[in-house]
Amino acid sequence: MRPPSPRRPGGSRPRDERPSDTGEAGSPFDEIIASTPEPEEVGEAEKTTRRPVSLVERRRARSVVDRPLPVADAASVLGGEEAADLGDRLRERHRARRMLVARRIALTLVTLALAGGGAWVAFFSPIFAFSSSAVIVSGEDGALVTADSVRSSIASFEGVPLTRLSTSAVARAVESNVAVRSATVTRRWPTSLRISVTMRTPMAVEAGTGGYQLVDDQGVAFQQVASAGDYPVVTLPEDRSVGAADIASALGALDDSTRSQVATVTSTGTQVSFTLRGGQTVKWGTNADAPQKARVLATLLANVKATTYDVSSPNHPVTS
Repeated sequence: MRPPSPRRPGGSRPRDERPSDTGEAGSPFDEIIASTPEPEEVGEAEKTTRRPVSLVERRRARSVVDRPLPVADAASVLGGEEAADLGDRLRERHRARRMLVARRIALTLVTLALAGGGAWVAFFSPIFAFSSSAVIVSGEDGALVTADSVRSSIASFEGVPLTRLSTSAVARAVESNVAVRSATVTRRWPTSLRISVTMRTPMAVEAGTGGYQLVDDQGVAFQQVASAGDYPVVTLPEDRSVGAADIASALGALDDSTRSQVATVTSTGTQVSFTLRGGQTVKWGTNADAPQKARVLATLLANVKATTYDVSSPNHPVTS
């Protein structure tokens, strides 16, 4: 048994061994220092009267605890169980992040697959394949244009999915028949179309080889006929559409009685003139003031006998 430690005279302890009066007694750092096991050879009396912890030692313990430590060092301070819990939490967090990333990737792949499948079904599968046999046609005259002729003109589009079918291209194919003035095409899901046809309306006839051809107000000759019948015979300029529009304006302004007397009509592109079935000549001029010209001409025909009627200036008509 080791003899007791000598004390200084007066029973005082060394300065660094005196208990601190700074209010730090009983702190957790004292417990860390006090928990250090005593050597086996220390006697029972020595164990029961432990040396008080100095201020320097407490500060050193505090700095050790306050300093950030790695996980391994923290485990040595906090204990093995706490370190194991921290490691488990970190591994669990990493595992959760990996699962979240995996879910997002899987969701993206599924979405892309569904979108690709939907696009294929809509634009390439036979589900919406066009069938010309189911086309509904309206407006045809049954002679120059029939429902079968319309379906035949768009046979090249057979099997094309309706989602990719160009209605304007179908309309142009129908209008390739010269007797069709215009065509309107709408989709009938899932595989058909509705086509509305507007036929050309004859305005006059144009002399041609082997007979006459019906001409509309656009200057398009669209049907061969054997005789002129009740239609006037027209002579059109190089710009057929302009000349036909001027003639249509003149004929449209005339009343039914005067129009029925017109035998021939000529347009130079700027001036219109026509002859009546009685042999009289009418100088119409431009298509300006057409309604007034028509009224003056009807009045002159009813009241003045002449061979030439010039109504190109309707306020100053001239007859001869």
